[in-house]
Amino acid sequence: MTHIETPHKNIVFPRLPFSVVSAMTKTFAEFGFQGRLIAVEGLDGSGKSTQIYLMKRWLELQGLKVFFSEWNSSDLVKAATSKGKKRELLSPTTFSLIHATDFADRYERQLVPLLRAGYLVLCDRYIFTAFARDVVRGCPPEWVRGIYDFAALPDLTFFFKADLEVSLHRILDGRPELKYFEAGMDLRLSSDPYESFRIFQGRILEEYMAMSSEFGFLVIDANQAIEAQQSVVRELMAMKLQLTSFSAEDSHANLSGSFRSASASRPLPAKH
Repeated sequence: MTHIETPHKNIVFPRLPFSVVSAMTKTFAEFGFQGRLIAVEGLDGSGKSTQIYLMKRWLELQGLKVFFSEWNSSDLVKAATSKGKKRELLSPTTFSLIHATDFADRYERQLVPLLRAGYLVLCDRYIFTAFARDVVRGCPPEWVRGIYDFAALPDLTFFFKADLEVSLHRILDGRPELKYFEAGMDLRLSSDPYESFRIFQGRILEEYMAMSSEFGFLVIDANQAIEAQQSVVRELMAMKLQLTSFSAEDSHANLSGSFRSASASRPLPAKH
């Protein structure tokens, strides 16, 4: 049994009698989807959201079918998440489960239908955010991965690797102080939010780097200038994806059919 100490109570997780690592071994392309999913990951303040915005605009200007989705944006749970954060009601376990609910809702209602319709789906954070953050918050890795074992892997995953001080500086350039949860203050790592941020985000970085080879991350030096990073991203996308095959000309017929099929079936074939 694995015991996890939280500010709220002790939670005991049973050891899972099976391995979930093998459940997430195929990309959307390998499952036969017409579209492709591109995910960006990185620490808070890494600049990944700026990069995915520039990526989206670049693809749209080429007349391609593009859809954008971001972590923790489902209308189904957004209000509950906000309330829980403000009142500091979320334990590591409930934090994990509420984000998994958000992801599952977007996955089934948006991502899968659009990928069936041949869209380029851009995700600002994917399941790897949970694999890193939730584990650092104390949830067992096999338990976290088991929650998301219904999800296919992205076709491309960019990881924007920035130094901790660079990330911290970028955040504070945009607002006067750190947010409670991004600094990991709920974990009681330090009474100083800046030191807590360094410890918390440093541990998350270690989790990301441990996953990098396993999931084939395309690591981008996020300490570089915005333009330099974007140039590398575009070059990699053009090299790894046949972008002209995602033209918007035939999008409407494919999209309506894909949403009909999504409402009548599970998002992906069952995995054994």
